[in-house]
Amino acid sequence: MIALQIDDVKHFMLHLFSKETFDAFWLYEAKIKMGVSYVIDGSLNLEFYDSDEQEAMEGRDYALWKEQKQMVFSMIRGHKTPENMQIILMMSKSNTEKMILQNNLPIRAEDVRGLFLNIHFKEGGLSCTTGVSLKTFTLEKGLDHLWEDMIQKYFKQKQIGAQLV
Repeated sequence: MIALQIDDVKHFMLHLFSKETFDAFWLYEAKIKMGVSYVIDGSLNLEFYDSDEQEAMEGRDYALWKEQKQMVFSMIRGHKTPENMQIILMMSKSNTEKMILQNNLPIRAEDVRGLFLNIHFKEGGLSCTTGVSLKTFTLEKGLDHLWEDMIQKYFKQKQIGAQLV
C-alpha cells in the first residue's frame, strides 16, 4: 500500500468527474459527508435488470465509475464543498487477470478480491491510497508492488501530480 498526496485538487477532480480517466474502474463504494451523509454501495443489484441488461454487464459485480460519476457529482456540486468524501474504485476482474498474466505473477487471479484505489478528500486536501485484497494469505508482494507502480505511472501519464506520503 502506498499513499499519495495530490498536488492539485481541482485538476484531480476534473479527471475524476469530467474526463474518462477513471471510467473503466468499478465503483466499490462512495461516502460523502455534507449536511447529511450519503453512502453508495457500488454492488450491482442484478434483480433490478432484465436478462439482456445483465448479459450486457459482462459478468460485472459492481457499477462502472462512468455510470455513477454524474450522480455523485450532482450530490457534491454547490456552494459548499463536502466536509469529507471517500470514493473507492476497483480494477475490473478481467484487467486484474490480464495484469497478473502479463507480469507472470505467482498468484491466481481467482485469489484476488480486488485492486483498490481509495480517494479521500478532507479539509481541502486530497489523497489516494492503493490497496490489494486477497482471499488467501501470502508473503508474496509482487502484485502489491505492481499495483502501486501502475497507479503512479498512470497518474504521471495523465499529468496528475502526486507525492508519496
